[in-house]
Amino acid sequence: MDDIEKLLAEVSNPGPQPAPPPARTKRGGRLAFAGVAAVVLGVTGWVAGLLLPFVGGPTLGSGAALGAVVTAVIAGPPRWFSS
Repeated sequence: MDDIEKLLAEVSNPGPQPAPPPARTKRGGRLAFAGVAAVVLGVTGWVAGLLLPFVGGPTLGSGAALGAVVTAVIAGPPRWFSS
């Protein structure tokens, strides 16, 4: 019976409250992520367009960049990008 009373006392008196999490600073946003994604995927698409037959480098690069911008603006940056 004594153990149960000790456990109930611990549960009812949890002790000090944990500190609130620190405020997050906003270092990166949607537009920054969209710009980085457009450059990286645009260059990658351009290089792939140079290597693939029947597809132009500028066409594939601009399509990849446009798709990256649209996707990044809609989805937003991942947590690791803005933390």
